[in-house]
Amino acid sequence: MGVETHVSNPVRATDLELPVDPDRQRKQLTKGLTIGLRYGLLLVYMVVCLYPFVWMVSTSLRDQRGVFTAGGSLWVSNPNWQNYVDIWNSANLPRAFINTIAITAACMVLTIITTSMTSYALSRSNFPGRQTILFCLLTTLLIPGEMLIIPTFYVNRTFGFVGDGKALIAVILVTVAGAQAFNVYLMLGHFRTIPRDLFDSAELDGETYFGTYWRIAFPLIRPAVATITLLTFMGVWNAYIIPLVYLAPLRDFQTLTIALVQYSKQFQTLYHIMAAGAVIGLVPVIIVFVFLQRFFIRGLTEGATKG
Repeated sequence: MGVETHVSNPVRATDLELPVDPDRQRKQLTKGLTIGLRYGLLLVYMVVCLYPFVWMVSTSLRDQRGVFTAGGSLWVSNPNWQNYVDIWNSANLPRAFINTIAITAACMVLTIITTSMTSYALSRSNFPGRQTILFCLLTTLLIPGEMLIIPTFYVNRTFGFVGDGKALIAVILVTVAGAQAFNVYLMLGHFRTIPRDLFDSAELDGETYFGTYWRIAFPLIRPAVATITLLTFMGVWNAYIIPLVYLAPLRDFQTLTIALVQYSKQFQTLYHIMAAGAVIGLVPVIIVFVFLQRFFIRGLTEGATKG
């Protein structure tokens, strides 16, 4: 008796393929175009932001004639490094550099201390008038700083901080006072993210009010401290109006920005020499930003997203 065998048709790979979903393909194509457009716009924005800085560096390596003949070109065939030596020696930059470092360091230290203490007291203590103080601080943000130049000048002149080396103190006081409101609100948001139980536990362990601030609360707001340090450094290092009011007549106490401007007024404007001075002043800002950039965004957003 014969055995009948039945051989089924072989299954081809093409028969197992899923049908193509047009909507899915359309979504993937749209997503790819969106990502490409986003990175394209970021690339254009990066070029727009970086081009002036690269142009400034290339200009600092040209001679006076090359500044006007190069146009928008960034290539320098024969770099002239002597420009940096000339501006360093002619514009009294060594002394201006020391003055700028001293003012910037003092402003950073005073800003961190005063704003952190104020924010800590406002976030932890519930004393009468607390909301009024917060409202007054917020109101000061609406006042343009230029409106306060003349009143603060008269106040500093009354205290004898105008006309000699004490003008450095005036610049420091005015700069620190002008940055209080924003920095207080920034730190206030970070202090509010600290659990109240942490403060209560410290008090039960015998910690003082100041000790709780310095040993427990302050180390926990390091991102905010780094952010304010960076913002203060960039603002004070590149400040122009306030140092101009108090330090312009005092050659030995001028900052970098004022020394460069005063140098350009003495003779004809030498753009290649001025560009070299601008590069010298920019280098410290870049170095500080590289070290603190990882705390920058975190410090600006952490206090607003928690608590």
